[in-house]
Amino acid sequence: MAKGLVEAKDCPATGSVHAAMLAVRAVLMFSTAPPASTYSKIKPAVNQIETHPYFQRDSLVKFCQKHGICVTAHTPLGGAAANAEWFGSISCLEDPVIKTLAEKYNKTVAQLVLQWGVQRNTAVIPKSSKVERLRENFQIFNFTISDEDMEKIKTIDRKCRTNQPAKFWGIDLYA
Repeated sequence: MAKGLVEAKDCPATGSVHAAMLAVRAVLMFSTAPPASTYSKIKPAVNQIETHPYFQRDSLVKFCQKHGICVTAHTPLGGAAANAEWFGSISCLEDPVIKTLAEKYNKTVAQLVLQWGVQRNTAVIPKSSKVERLRENFQIFNFTISDEDMEKIKTIDRKCRTNQPAKFWGIDLYA
């Protein structure tokens, strides 16, 4: 895998190595420090992972940030209705802590969760096909969540992956 990504970096269309769903062990393969440097001379520029208030993955986020790897949060709202319907997952958007804080800041629960992701220095990419929600998603840059409230959100981490492709595709991607 590392060799193919390094070759892709040399292609003008890509220009850098992007990774998806890499855990710390896999990111280490791209490190420039021995013994990992035997695998690759180029580290990923981005690691796209599922992360939201119910699946915060602090150690992986901090590791990537420490090593200059941008973390992009796919499923930053926790999957909401789609994952509940397909996988029976719970949504952080229904969490009482999130709801209370959204009211405090006069924002929607989605806006609060997106701002939480931004304040963690992660890139958030919420999916929506509804124009009103797309507009709403951009209305997060006019407030800041206090450190105290960021700590409150930290306490609701359930280490709960809501995006379950293994159930949908029938294979365990995280084995």
